[in-house]
Amino acid sequence: MYIDVQQNKTAAYPDVTKNVKRETEISTVRKIEQYHGEKAFYVVYGQTGNNQKKIVFYPYSKKDGKIKVIDRSNIIPEKSIQKDWNAQCGNCELVEITPALINEKGAWEVTFIDESNRYVIDYLSIFDGKQIEQIRLKQMFK
Repeated sequence: MYIDVQQNKTAAYPDVTKNVKRETEISTVRKIEQYHGEKAFYVVYGQTGNNQKKIVFYPYSKKDGKIKVIDRSNIIPEKSIQKDWNAQCGNCELVEITPALINEKGAWEVTFIDESNRYVIDYLSIFDGKQIEQIRLKQMFK
């Protein structure tokens, strides 16, 4: 069952790769992930012909919006976000850091469990690291 789910999850990746290469200046795709926020996007890590690294948010469907391309040289690297997070939340457990789109703006989605055992989703600007939004979920049952 796991293999079937994974295959369904990644089945569109060859078409996404082809479309991103056709519709943007990306010539090489390094990795594809998925982001499900208000709208669903494929997150494509790639490079242009002149080796500029980009992150492309490619919508699942046309109704989910337009393609958004972010130049990686203009963003705060994920490692810097994690380093700052570690300094601020030493007793927390990091779940993951992933690119996101919040109100059509690039963000880092930092997911973690805080000192009070709450599941937290923190959205930080991908360009300056400022907090855009935060969601804290309190555990009801143990």
